[in-house]
Amino acid sequence: MKHYQIVIIGGGTAGITVAAQLKRKDKNLAIAIIEPSEKHYYQPAWTLVGAGTFDFKDTEREEVDYIPKGVEWIKDKASAIDPKQNKVSTEKSGDVSYDYLVVAPGLVMAPELLPGLSEAMDKKVV
Repeated sequence: MKHYQIVIIGGGTAGITVAAQLKRKDKNLAIAIIEPSEKHYYQPAWTLVGAGTFDFKDTEREEVDYIPKGVEWIKDKASAIDPKQNKVSTEKSGDVSYDYLVVAPGLVMAPELLPGLSEAMDKKVV
């Protein structure tokens, strides 16, 4: 089991920003980000996409380009947190232990959970 001083669940803007700020304060910190996605989406720009002033494809970037230097990227999904053991389990990479844990997994888009939303989006009325 690998051990890090800080493990961050989530490689979105929040997780990456926390990792970058911590590394800036102390470049010797052992930090890992657990994030399965190859793509990073700059979600704050999505409101501009909705307003028609920003192109959606410009919000998509390569995740690897945004992982801060010196931070290890564990390209996997966190599947369980055991706070008593200071351990995060992942789907494929095994367990990771930590001194401190930051939980910033973001959200999962699931319009099908709101009745009628998927159909409305398909008709471009939202």
